[in-house]
Amino acid sequence: MDDHEADLLDAVRAALREAGFDPGSGGGEGVHLVRHARGVMVGWMPEEIDELHARTSGPPTSGEAGTELAGLHHATGLALGAALRGAGFTTETQDDHILVLPPPPV
Repeated sequence: MDDHEADLLDAVRAALREAGFDPGSGGGEGVHLVRHARGVMVGWMPEEIDELHARTSGPPTSGEAGTELAGLHHATGLALGAALRGAGFTTETQDDHILVLPPPPV
């Protein structure tokens, strides 16, 4: 990893922390950052959906967990993207992740 890649990764992590997210690295639960050939990939994986649902509204009904997870994932992605764009980054949506692009060369 060169200095520019490390700087971008650190800047993305700082922007997400300032927006109230707790970014880790690699995969796993929560917000995670992964270096990408074109920038930094930001993703989110919730804790076990059954545990999340039980803590918030009781046990899920049949098929409800998948629908709820999709909605939660979408809402979190919108919030992450808004926080990153608000911090001045250019982003691209890539499936369930957000690609944060480095600033253009000056």
